[in-house]
Amino acid sequence: MKFGISLPNAQGTKHVRELIEIAQEAESLGFNSAWTSEHLFHTSYVAERLGKAPYHEALTVLIAAAAVTSRIRLGTSVLVLPWHQPVRLAKMIASLDDLSDGRVNLGIGVAITEDEYENLGISFHNRGKVADDMLGAMRCLWTEDLPDYTGPHFAFSNMRFEPKPSQNPLPVYVGGSSNAAIKRLKAFGQVWHPLSLSVDDLSSKSEEHQLLADGFGICPRMVMQFLDDPSDRPLSARKTLRGTPEELAEMMKLFSDAGVSEMVLNPAARDLGQIREDMHQAKEVFSI
Repeated sequence: MKFGISLPNAQGTKHVRELIEIAQEAESLGFNSAWTSEHLFHTSYVAERLGKAPYHEALTVLIAAAAVTSRIRLGTSVLVLPWHQPVRLAKMIASLDDLSDGRVNLGIGVAITEDEYENLGISFHNRGKVADDMLGAMRCLWTEDLPDYTGPHFAFSNMRFEPKPSQNPLPVYVGGSSNAAIKRLKAFGQVWHPLSLSVDDLSSKSEEHQLLADGFGICPRMVMQFLDDPSDRPLSARKTLRGTPEELAEMMKLFSDAGVSEMVLNPAARDLGQIREDMHQAKEVFSI
């Protein structure tokens, strides 16, 4: 199993350069990937967590990280597609893929923050259909010399679009666990990217077994916290990576056996020193 690390751009880290240093350290420790999250406003639970502290823009952080790393993959966990314009976003992602020599993992989703949609002047209830239309438009832009696309929300034709991504195809990681998200994955993605997934969830749902059989990857992002004392909650039922080092090592074996190809670790701490300590401990516990 491979391991990624969630950069704390959503955790109130004061400066972008501090996030870049975490990405560089993650690369030196052998992590396979580094990921950023996206919110534009301090919506409800974000405001509760951060107060006035910053939530740094996801792609800006990855662009900066791409310039000072050489191996670690760079992912979004996740970009909220309806908040973007597909042509501009497709160009940004393609340019980032060029800058990083083909290291981009595009994680996408639709979010559940209705108040944020309202303040952006974007329809919340139509977000899934907009996201699907965007993915169709972006795929067209990335694969056709003179893209010709007509969808319910976006249309373009007869104009050249460059650059194309360095990767063909550029890997799309689809977030969410709804039926619509799984349908989106099958239509446009390569990897399922759920949050807070238990081993029992994987073992009990026929849909997830079919994803593996059809060749899709599974890469969850889960909160991680090393604890001193074990819990009596069964390892296979836990939806977060909270436990003793021995428990978490065993959980990773269970996830690997269930078909998970990569795990994105999301340290529960906001303190950068603690995040670094968690990264080093993860390297030892999970043999990264």
